[in-house]
Amino acid sequence: MTSTLTLSIPWANALAPSGPWKPSSLHRNGGRPASTIDDAPASDVDALQSEGGFWHQSPAALKSRLHDPPPDHILAQIRSQPYRGGFEPAQEFERPVTPKIVEGSIPTDLVGTLAINGAGRMRIGGRMLGHWFDGDGYVATLSFDGKENEARVHGRYVRTDRFKAQETLEGRGDRPDDVDYEPPLAFSGAWTSAGRGEWYNNIGRTPQNPANTATMWMPPRTQSSNEPRLFALCEGGHPIELDPATLDVIGEEKPFASHPSAPEADEASSFFSAHFSRDPETHSIYNHGYILDPLSPTSSINLMELSPEGDLRKQRRSDLPYNTFVHDATISQSLYVYFVCPYVVPKGLADLFPFIMGRKPLGALMRWKGRPSDGDPAPLKSYLHVHSRDDLALKWRVELPEPASAYHIVDAYEEARDDASNDMRLKVRIAELDSDPPVDRTKLEGQFANQYAVPSGERLHAKLIEYTFLLREDGSGELMDSVDIPSAGGCEYPATNQIGRKERLRYVWINALSEENPDWFDAVQKVDMEGGGGDSPVTSFGRGTYCGPPLFVPKEALTSDQCEEDEGYVAVALYRSDEHRSDVAILDARSMKTLCRMELDRHLPYSFHGDFWPGFVPP
Repeated sequence: MTSTLTLSIPWANALAPSGPWKPSSLHRNGGRPASTIDDAPASDVDALQSEGGFWHQSPAALKSRLHDPPPDHILAQIRSQPYRGGFEPAQEFERPVTPKIVEGSIPTDLVGTLAINGAGRMRIGGRMLGHWFDGDGYVATLSFDGKENEARVHGRYVRTDRFKAQETLEGRGDRPDDVDYEPPLAFSGAWTSAGRGEWYNNIGRTPQNPANTATMWMPPRTQSSNEPRLFALCEGGHPIELDPATLDVIGEEKPFASHPSAPEADEASSFFSAHFSRDPETHSIYNHGYILDPLSPTSSINLMELSPEGDLRKQRRSDLPYNTFVHDATISQSLYVYFVCPYVVPKGLADLFPFIMGRKPLGALMRWKGRPSDGDPAPLKSYLHVHSRDDLALKWRVELPEPASAYHIVDAYEEARDDASNDMRLKVRIAELDSDPPVDRTKLEGQFANQYAVPSGERLHAKLIEYTFLLREDGSGELMDSVDIPSAGGCEYPATNQIGRKERLRYVWINALSEENPDWFDAVQKVDMEGGGGDSPVTSFGRGTYCGPPLFVPKEALTSDQCEEDEGYVAVALYRSDEHRSDVAILDARSMKTLCRMELDRHLPYSFHGDFWPGFVPP
């Protein structure tokens, strides 16, 4: 079972379409209307292609076509490595659009809406944000109606408090018409200071939620409604509900709470991670959250179980060996599993003093402590934490012999217990940072801090690895084995089929690299994790085309029939750097052949994660 891409529940097929699409406002910079290359005459487009593509226009031409054109040094970096154009500020859709199908057709049984989320911008004018994860959330919905061979695409920034504050600040109209101008910021992020970085603009400020990491669908709250609910997630805050048709924010950012009829009112006592897990049979939701308690002498994590409708059923606080964010977790048959890695968040007045006094953002004080250093001669360990899903209690904490760093878990599976001892073997597969030992996450975080400046050939990726743990009845445990999965290369963003499956998973779909491109993902790979290096096809999409994460839609989500694990579709957003716009491709998940490709007139930002809701296609 996996939580990296969580597919919504099959009985959602019964939902009828919602009401009509409603227009939303178009984000503009200083009143200058947004536009794309498609606004140019066809002869101009042809000329751009022959001269090297969109980014090789003159700065003046780019300024006329983009709503937030890049400063000269950013433009030079994009021209050097065109994939970097995908990090440029995304343009919103004024209203949902019908993309042109240019290859194949949408499979007739593919009916539903995929919602994806990512950082829509890493800069505002010439002002760089401090980290990719600090970018404002941008949610795009990709609605497929295979019966009519038609799709709808919509995309908007999430109207968080911080986004609205920045809009208000820039709405005063005093921003000069200069691509190098660095506007002050009306918000602070985990790695980004407010204002122009002055300490007096940041004293006592806490980072604000960018809502930029994932989406989550939930069924309608009432039987009278036929429209599912949609949430934008980020581990640095609470869920934010969106209108599925307009992508407007509904209500305030708030934690999930118990049902009004519950004997005792309760609400989640922590943030809500972007990586939730759904039980494939009961559809209950499991998640965890960071507890913001900087002055407490202990560090802890909060685990939660929610009903399929999002009502908090139970939660439990559990101690951590040090203060850190846990990005991903997963469920097995009866357990909740995650890794604790020593990328440490400062804690206590002394360590937090530069942040409290506005001298540095919080992220600048985070440290990788998995290797010896002058200040920390004894490195911290990495651990596997294993909780019971019944009561959310921590049952095993297993120390890894070497430090490890991983953002994403593929799956976890419990093998049969030993009849005599009742001990258990737990298999956990993850996408682990691939770097020379001892692992040092500092370099990776530095690359995320400025995606435009990563030198060619130096970008770090992950590798798929399988751990085998022995979990003893007496509560002790140990690592028995760890092996690389040989058929996978450099990768990230694993997606699997968890719908209704009790057996161990065999396949995973990942972002991958073609042989020609070492710098950014330009392919999707289906990996046979049990094949011993067998057939694991890699699909790429042509020169200058780069990939967002693969998003797997299993047949079981579309039909009541029992299907094979790899029966379904893979949807992927493609960034076409020569034209600075995106395509959406639909692949056969089994053969990895392209079934459909459709063109958009603007680019979608590289996303992190998404969630699919079957049967819901707004008209």
